[in-house]
Amino acid sequence: MSHKVTIDEIGGRGDGLAELNGNVIYIPYTAPGDVIDAKINGSKGRLRHIHHKSNHRIDALCPHYTKCGGCSLQHIERDYYCEWKEGLIRTALENQGLKDIDIAPMIISPLGSRRRTTFQAIGRGDGQIVFGYAEKGSHNLIDIFVCPILMQEIKALIAPTKKLISGLLKKKEKMSVSITMGDNGIDLILKGKGDIDLNLRMDLAEFAEKNDLARISWFDTSPKNNRYELLAERRKPFVTFEGNKVFFPEGSFLQATKQGQDALIRAMLEAITGAHKVVDLFSGCGTFSIAAAKFANVHAVENNEKMLTALKVSANQMSGIKQVSTELRDLFLRPLLPHELNKYDVAIIDPPRAGAKHQMAEILQSDLKKLVMISCNPITFSRDVESLTQAGFKMGSVTPVDQFLFSPHLEIISIFEK
Repeated sequence: MSHKVTIDEIGGRGDGLAELNGNVIYIPYTAPGDVIDAKINGSKGRLRHIHHKSNHRIDALCPHYTKCGGCSLQHIERDYYCEWKEGLIRTALENQGLKDIDIAPMIISPLGSRRRTTFQAIGRGDGQIVFGYAEKGSHNLIDIFVCPILMQEIKALIAPTKKLISGLLKKKEKMSVSITMGDNGIDLILKGKGDIDLNLRMDLAEFAEKNDLARISWFDTSPKNNRYELLAERRKPFVTFEGNKVFFPEGSFLQATKQGQDALIRAMLEAITGAHKVVDLFSGCGTFSIAAAKFANVHAVENNEKMLTALKVSANQMSGIKQVSTELRDLFLRPLLPHELNKYDVAIIDPPRAGAKHQMAEILQSDLKKLVMISCNPITFSRDVESLTQAGFKMGSVTPVDQFLFSPHLEIISIFEK
């Protein structure tokens, strides 16, 4: 049933909020001040018609918008968009009783800067496939041919990649394609069940040559395998942290944009000024470790052996940096203990989205006087901030870094001193 409602605000997941009969209704692709007709089903609504457009509403950039679920806020003008994203942090912190928060202006990555993505594909029969992203709130795939947030090199690869795999998938068979743009070319990973035959290996190697890929790999998603197989490496992909190259392995985590990465590094470097010993927790392949090593000895701790090896091997080949040591360790199961943390002047921590509750508990019991915290989740960030402030740490300004344009996601960095 359709109802006429007015959108009051945007919620934490990017949907417009309206009140109907005393209940909150969540309606995607709406803006505060919109007067609309919406089809209501429980607490969710679907936009049917706009009677009056909000002053915050603009035309979307992408022809796939509202069909593809990758973006939820292309229709919101920039000033309100920034205010809303900064509000996600402020609200999360205030919900923990934290007031007088200093939030720095948000650093926004430009259009065409996203350097990694994963496309999904499904066979439709007769050599036809759907290749793209899932619809919002659904597993239904939307076929795409363009994406304004991706780097041009990735966008240019959509059509040839779709053509490549169109003959590989039978009806209802699935595959995913992960693409990362390194500083010297694209690293492409095809993911599907089972091994691949010799003919396909040759086709993929030829595809890498024709499209000037740096590397192409196959990942067998079968439960007993779950491993990468290198098919062609024309040059070893690398990224650069403060002028130093790190050759990253397949499937490595990298910050979503180089602009976002560099903004986070700048804030981190300012925080470690004067430090002699730094520990980097959840180091990955060295985004912060390598940059910090220009000024201090760094101990990098990570649970992914391939990424940690890439960090160490790359660091050993660098000049002009201080000592970099590494430790393979699951910080969820075996967090660094207070006596281990007490060796360092500063700790850097960049945990996964779920946070690092156990590691934070050990930090609170240590003698550390300074902590650089990077987070991609305002909720877990605010939880940790509350614990830190209770333990005597003072939070500096919070800097939001928007690498995930038109979505509810963002990175946060802040410095804590005891």
